[in-house]
Amino acid sequence: MKQFQPRLNPEDLVFVDLLSDTGFKLVYANPANKSLLINLLNIVLPDDMRVSDIVEYRDREQNPDSFLGKKTILDLVCRDLAGNIFCVEVQRKIDSAFGKRCVYYASGQYHSQLRKGQRYEELHPVFEIAFLEEQIPHADETLWDTDNIISRYQIAEMSTGESLGSTIFIIFAELGRFSKSAEECLTVKDKLFYWFKNASCLKDAPAWTEDPELSALMTATEIAAFPPEKKDIYIKNIMNERDIEYQQKICFDRGLKQGLEQGMEQGLVRGREEGRETGARENALKT
Repeated sequence: MKQFQPRLNPEDLVFVDLLSDTGFKLVYANPANKSLLINLLNIVLPDDMRVSDIVEYRDREQNPDSFLGKKTILDLVCRDLAGNIFCVEVQRKIDSAFGKRCVYYASGQYHSQLRKGQRYEELHPVFEIAFLEEQIPHADETLWDTDNIISRYQIAEMSTGESLGSTIFIIFAELGRFSKSAEECLTVKDKLFYWFKNASCLKDAPAWTEDPELSALMTATEIAAFPPEKKDIYIKNIMNERDIEYQQKICFDRGLKQGLEQGMEQGLVRGREEGRETGARENALKT
């Protein structure tokens, strides 16, 4: 497979980095790009669930889950004509608690729908959708590859798979598994995933002009087409975001190093204590 280049410096970017909070919001939280958001949702949703229009956008800034957590938890929350709620986000790194966090925030959205006096029948489904730069470990890795990167979860009976109805759905698009080159992308879905993953690493767009939605997406992510003020804001925000990522990595590495050093020191101390105890017992036996 073709090996892609690492991310460019912000000043050298030609296209928006869609796997960043800044880039994702710039494109998909813009009501002028509503058709792009609808197309993105319909790509990852189950086949029997189609979005025809978006009637509400909410940009929810929330506190991080922990000191090392990302600043923005939900990049975009939107509601369609039927009242269904979509929480869409991007994540570069995932950890062991990522799945629980997704369920936590989806549950919060589901719970927050009802006001005093309303009935449970009035609840609409909530879809927590995450586009991931990494891969999620699965019990059977052979079932997941570059042609199958979307995993969908819902509340279901364990032996039969029977669901409790349309309540909470957790959907992951694992772009870390997507490895196709531009030439290998034949479907609209593949081309969208390719652009989502690689746009910020490219100098030129692929010659994909047959699909108006793909052409519109590439145009919406072309930084050179931005007004100067919008371009400056994007560059500033993406640099700030990368600084946060770098500081988080430093904190994590430092914490890991300190933990290892403390563990080694504790081990040495314990070893010395056990050594003294053993020596004392041996001396007592000799006397």
